Amino acid sequence: MKQYPTPWRQVFALTPHIWQKTRYSVKTFTEQSLPCLEPIPQIEGLENLPPSPAFVLAPNHYQRPGLWILHPCSVITVALQRHYNLPDPPIRWVVTANWPPLKIGPWELPSPGDWLLPRVAHALHCYPVSFAGTNPALTARTYRTLLKDAKTLDRPLGIFPEGVAGTAFQMAPPLPRVERLFVTLAKLGLPVVPCGMHETDRLVVRFGPAISPAELQSAPNAADLIMARIRTLRLTTEARDH
Repeated sequence: MKQYPTPWRQVFALTPHIWQKTRYSVKTFTEQSLPCLEPIPQIEGLENLPPSPAFVLAPNHYQRPGLWILHPCSVITVALQRHYNLPDPPIRWVVTANWPPLKIGPWELPSPGDWLLPRVAHALHCYPVSFAGTNPALTARTYRTLLKDAKTLDRPLGIFPEGVAGTAFQMAPPLPRVERLFVTLAKLGLPVVPCGMHETDRLVVRFGPAISPAELQSAPNAADLIMARIRTLRLTTEARDH
């Protein structure tokens, strides 16, 4: 499969912001990361996007060796920024911002990612959360901020229902308790736009029709409903392309 280079220039541009705890332009970061993606990704389903950019975007977590999750996130961010002419940052992503502890024999040491990743998330205007159960205080603080911001949301909020468990080769079940977050956001009036990603000779990103707040609240499990719509988008485009 095609190997996409890491946009090191943009990664290094984050360094002063990581140290100083300042913000960096997500628009600049993502637009200048796109040249690493050749051939040009295929964007489909823009006609399915709601008139208002105030919605939750739910893509599958598409990552593999040679295709960092940064690549599809950049494609999605730039596509939505251009479609809606969004301000910076075009999307507020929810990201995992710690790593499992390091284990050396009988000893367990904190991961350097516990210091680094929250700073990266802050620099790129993201909402940092932890691996399930590893830092519930961090996740709780982030969700309180996220829900407060969601009341006046004027741009998409990006959430991967699978967390980091999903890969390019296999989708994973939705994270525990993410269903509650989707329902809470639906009660604030936010629909969910599913987004399915796969590869042919290039990365393919397809936006599906929005799932209304009423449908999310009435579903037996909102996260399962969202994952089913994402899976349908992937299967439909894969079957067509083959």
